[in-house]
Amino acid sequence: MSACNVDFVKARYGKDKVRLLHVKKEGSVHHITEVLVNTALSLNSKKDYELGDNSAIVATDSQKNTVYVLAKKHGVECPETFALLLSEHFLKKYSHVTSSRIYIEQHPWRRIEKDGRQHVHAFISCPEIGRAHV
Repeated sequence: MSACNVDFVKARYGKDKVRLLHVKKEGSVHHITEVLVNTALSLNSKKDYELGDNSAIVATDSQKNTVYVLAKKHGVECPETFALLLSEHFLKKYSHVTSSRIYIEQHPWRRIEKDGRQHVHAFISCPEIGRAHV
């Protein structure tokens, strides 16, 4: 078998479709934010592709768990801010990560109204979607 040279145009990997429902409580009033997060990381080495050496890989489950931990610790006020927080975390925590691409879709929820008043902790999903790409 002959050796062939391969150039990598894009060598990144990540975790797709991390669903997160964040609940912020202010007394009896609740606020919810639902997001779908995709993460993609690029490394300073291609040894995982060329040699099958996965020692530098940030596991996709670790990426997913990072989404949950940072949401719990910092909240999810808006998708753009949360995407920047995630991206900065991956770049600072792992020195071998050269780029971090975060894509977030926000799925809005609306408070249920009863007798003309908005309920403090009951919601209904809305079909609109907002996107943030960092």
